[in-house]
Amino acid sequence: MAANPLPRSFALAETRRRYEATPRTLDDDLQRMARGDRGCLGDAVSGLGALGILVSGVLGYLGFVGMGFMAVFAGMLIAGFVLSAAAQTRSGPARYKALTEGPLALGRVLRADPALFEPGDVPYPALVVFAVDAPHRFDAPYLHGVARALLALQDAATPPADQAAVAAMLRDPNQTAPLRVPPALAGAGDAWLGVVSVDPRRLPARRVEDHLVPVIAAPELGFVEHV
Repeated sequence: MAANPLPRSFALAETRRRYEATPRTLDDDLQRMARGDRGCLGDAVSGLGALGILVSGVLGYLGFVGMGFMAVFAGMLIAGFVLSAAAQTRSGPARYKALTEGPLALGRVLRADPALFEPGDVPYPALVVFAVDAPHRFDAPYLHGVARALLALQDAATPPADQAAVAAMLRDPNQTAPLRVPPALAGAGDAWLGVVSVDPRRLPARRVEDHLVPVIAAPELGFVEHV
């Protein structure tokens, strides 16, 4: 970690200089993000195939099963790679469009691993609320206010019907797709919930400060990323 990290305000100004104007040219960091999502299914099938090859190879060598099982698992390994490549090809154009045209904004962290609030180098997922309308994208007091309303909703025994989906996302770490915050909670802003992978190496003190991180967001494309 740098002995004297840049102040967060200076770092945000530099991030805005690099990424606020759209359509933006993708630098090396954004080019890496623009690669499509491989998806979980293909990786799971590949992993099972690789494990099956190992286990069936050992059992075949010991004479417990025929070596033909290795061919079956090898087929699963190849199929998994094909599924992953197909998923990456499908999602790549949408990610490229989002990173090129999506607005830069602040994300207010609502839920994250405590390690993100200490200096470190390991990325962790975080649930954030962000706004995509120009007046509120960098309005930290607005985001903190929406965050307070959301955290109160999370603790509510019976959320209002129009806020039930948001309450469910606040409580379920497996929900990751961006979700619009209803006006009763968002007020005048166009606020959304989304899950991002926060990389502390991108932050000036290598940790989250004031619960805020910069993001590029295109929620209509199902996209929000920490930058």
